[in-house]
Amino acid sequence: MAFTGETIAAMTQDASPEMAVLLAASRPSADRAPAPHPIPRQAGGAPRPVDPDLLFELARLNKMLGVLPLSPAALPPGCAGLAPRLLQVHLQTMSMNRRVMAVTAEVVQALAGIRVVVLKGPFQQQALHGNAARRPSGDIDLFVAPADRARAAARLRDHGFAPTEEDRALWWIRFLGEQHFQRAADGAVVDLHHRLQQVGLPAWRRSGEVLARAVSLAHDGQAVPVPSAIDGCLLLGVTLAKALLAHEPCGWAAAELAHAIAQLPPADWPRLWQAAKGAGQDRTLALGLALAAACCGPLRRADGSPAEPGAPVLRGMPRDAALLRDLVFQPWRRPQEALRRRQMLLMLAQGRPHVAAVESARALASPLVLNRLMRQGGAAGQPAGDAGDQSGAGA
Repeated sequence: MAFTGETIAAMTQDASPEMAVLLAASRPSADRAPAPHPIPRQAGGAPRPVDPDLLFELARLNKMLGVLPLSPAALPPGCAGLAPRLLQVHLQTMSMNRRVMAVTAEVVQALAGIRVVVLKGPFQQQALHGNAARRPSGDIDLFVAPADRARAAARLRDHGFAPTEEDRALWWIRFLGEQHFQRAADGAVVDLHHRLQQVGLPAWRRSGEVLARAVSLAHDGQAVPVPSAIDGCLLLGVTLAKALLAHEPCGWAAAELAHAIAQLPPADWPRLWQAAKGAGQDRTLALGLALAAACCGPLRRADGSPAEPGAPVLRGMPRDAALLRDLVFQPWRRPQEALRRRQMLLMLAQGRPHVAAVESARALASPLVLNRLMRQGGAAGQPAGDAGDQSGAGA
């Protein structure tokens, strides 16, 4: 995600009051108490009031506009004027997500006989929140086993979808583990993933287990497979790690991971860590939980018991909750304190030096390959230095 100088300049102040509003609004209705954040105060000691423009922009950048109440009376003091804008966003999101859900069901039917999971989007929002319009979803992200990638791609072509950016197919498929397709008739876009990984982070082992654990949601008579609750937590951990790596705001994922943990039955807690360790994602999950706890306060499971970490302490992980909240919600405020790529990889691959070596090499090769492909195609566009920050199944 790119930010203009104007956006960054307008967002450099401490947005703790606005973060608290968003996090309180994102909690289940039975728990609307604000997270225990220090609130900046004005001269004289009075808490700073919520700035409506800052609240809207912070929510927009963190994909959390959908958690704010639509009623003017339910918004913080001084923010009632946001209600018409929030209603417009809500209606647009509902319309967009309805289209995405219809096309998703259609595509899943076209892939009958191929094991597939819809990684994210309105179906996951429906499963977790009972609301398919929490965030707008434009693309359809599917995951298939590597052995099924070519067959799934052929089915998509038969269904009117054509691959995009074919001049960079080598980079997308080999380095990012995905391929993009678009249908000219309606503009629908499918991102076909065959790896669950972000360049620069530890690879996801045994990814076939995600397909095996998938659960189904019904939509107009069509069963749509989505990740299990356990894999949903793991994918959110990867999303947060990716955002931290790319210095992108990702407040929605921190709030969503806290919400997912709060719905997890105690019996699934050891299964979550067993799956995380089997996938090589236990430290990535621990990172995600630390970020979620810094934003939302102590995490609790469905029975109210504390969600105690199931992985060793992460070496090099900052302990300052205020810093972690800024890195999640406003990463541009603390660029000098952000974790560096190599630091993050070594932390998440601790005890597995071969993983760190392989992923470091992949991260170094990725922009080189992309640059070469762009030169061969005479393409002008994003510099390859940003390439490692693109896409990834956990996004």
